[in-house]
Amino acid sequence: MTLTPTFSPTRALQVGASAWFVAATLGQWAFVLFILAFFGGHTLGGDLAGLNDKPHVTGYVPGDTFGNLQFIAHALMGGIVTFSGTWQLVPALRRRWPHIHRWNGRLFLGISLLGALSGLYLTWIRGSRLGTGSNVSITLNGLLILAFATMAWRSALQRDFVRHRRHALRAFLLVNGVWFLRIGIMLAGLVLAPLGVEINYQGMVFVGVSFASWVLPLAVLELYLRAERSQRAAPRYAMGGTLGVLALLMLAGSAAAVAFMWLPALSPGSAP
Repeated sequence: MTLTPTFSPTRALQVGASAWFVAATLGQWAFVLFILAFFGGHTLGGDLAGLNDKPHVTGYVPGDTFGNLQFIAHALMGGIVTFSGTWQLVPALRRRWPHIHRWNGRLFLGISLLGALSGLYLTWIRGSRLGTGSNVSITLNGLLILAFATMAWRSALQRDFVRHRRHALRAFLLVNGVWFLRIGIMLAGLVLAPLGVEINYQGMVFVGVSFASWVLPLAVLELYLRAERSQRAAPRYAMGGTLGVLALLMLAGSAAAVAFMWLPALSPGSAP
């Protein structure tokens, strides 16, 4: 009599991916709630100057109507595309309501393109620049969003859904680079602050986290796709375990961001 393993390689990979998705969704939706409360609240209340209660490289500038519109729109589009993107990863949505998946996908890809363009505008035309290293990272991230969002759209039109899925996943991770950056800074702070290492916009730690915020997720995705296609058990078990560890790290980084970055910014008189 042959016994079938209860935790097969395929199951291990699925459990790891599910854990990663749940952790990412919780953290990203917390970010979305902050964006809606802070940017949406000040904008709807007509208190645009209040947007500067949270430090920005270049925030609200009196008299700069177009720049202010781009700044606010970029932030709000970030919240919309983050919320929209997580729903695209839910298999039940694709199976049971494919029309919703298609229209939500159009929304996600369309806003991704607009958000990337507005981010490049804010960086290179409005002048919201942190430093050379960070500028290069932001620019590469934005250009890759434009490339993969376009390829995801074209492959969907061509009904090449295998390529569409891969390009859309890459676009999803790149769009969320701004979220990965924040939880990455929080994790780096939790590790380095007790050692007396200061994190600032010009320092190597910040620049390193900036690049890692989109390079690392893309690398993990490629390993996941390879494990998914592999017929060997070891890569699937290894990838499932890796995703589980990453899920725990994302939860820790998200909790730190909520406690030390987002909630203080929503409290009048508190430093973000």
